[in-house]
Amino acid sequence: MNWRVLPHTDFPKYKEQWAQLNNETMRLAFFEPEFVDALATYFFEGDELLVLALEEENLVFAAFLRPLGKGQWTLAMPSQNPLGLMLHKSPILDNKIVSQLANALPGSVAMIDFLQTDTRHTQFASEGAFESMPYITTGNRPIPENFDDYFKSLGKNMRQNYNKVNNRAARAEDKLSWHKVDTRETVKQAILEYGEIESAGWKNEKGTAISPDNEQGQFYLKALSEMADKGQACCWYFLINDQKVAVDLCIQKDDCLIILKTTYNEEFNKQSPALMLKLEMLKHYTENKQTEGISNIEFYGKAMEWHKRLDSELREIVHVTWYKNSLVKSGVKLLKKLKS
Repeated sequence: MNWRVLPHTDFPKYKEQWAQLNNETMRLAFFEPEFVDALATYFFEGDELLVLALEEENLVFAAFLRPLGKGQWTLAMPSQNPLGLMLHKSPILDNKIVSQLANALPGSVAMIDFLQTDTRHTQFASEGAFESMPYITTGNRPIPENFDDYFKSLGKNMRQNYNKVNNRAARAEDKLSWHKVDTRETVKQAILEYGEIESAGWKNEKGTAISPDNEQGQFYLKALSEMADKGQACCWYFLINDQKVAVDLCIQKDDCLIILKTTYNEEFNKQSPALMLKLEMLKHYTENKQTEGISNIEFYGKAMEWHKRLDSELREIVHVTWYKNSLVKSGVKLLKKLKS
């Protein structure tokens, strides 16, 4: 393989090859060039490198890495992306290919951290050079073949809660509805409205709410509006009496929808708007499989109780560390033990 190590600012020159490798491998919306470019624009620290491996001019490995310290490197991992920024043609990463990666990086490399790798898409060889550590359990929900049958299969509490919300609304003569938007301007507006709802809640107190004036808001505005132009972004609202009380920011590629962020108006806790919205999404995609083309919804965050209540499929997201040799591995573990 021919390895190239470049400043991350060279990414625009390789966007098409990156996109092709994503199409050939993971096919994930957050690895689309527009999303990656926005991550680099707003959240890279400046020392990230773009590392590429080619076989006969075909890209077979691509990743953004940054130095942690002497001899230590890690995948670039902005918190706004569910996984570490890496694509690879081989389904299994073994000591041979990672050793080549280490040799390509500047200086003497003793260890590389592969942060937040999805066990569905990335496997590591069962060799002593690798050590895996659980990060989170995440979930996805395949679109049911028939929504009524799916709903009947859910737990009693889940069904009762859904019916209770609808019955309470009927008695109060409240109108419950949902709305989906997917154009550049409507997606941008949804992000602004998302920020308004989030700013009224606990995230505003912590300073983590989306706002058009902060990097978080600017990132989502740039990434999702550009992806909307390609038909790869949409936002969902849940409304009570035409008031927007929950918003999901989503991106999609092929048959997979990824929910990036969810917020809801805390004044409407009793109506469970965020959970009600998920059920309405599942119902819509079930009833419109041909026109929407979505067969799977990915959550990617830590699996919560409501994921399980939706009968989601669960799997592991892991951190994996590669060590140059057993001596390095023992030394790193000793240092960690002494620091703890």
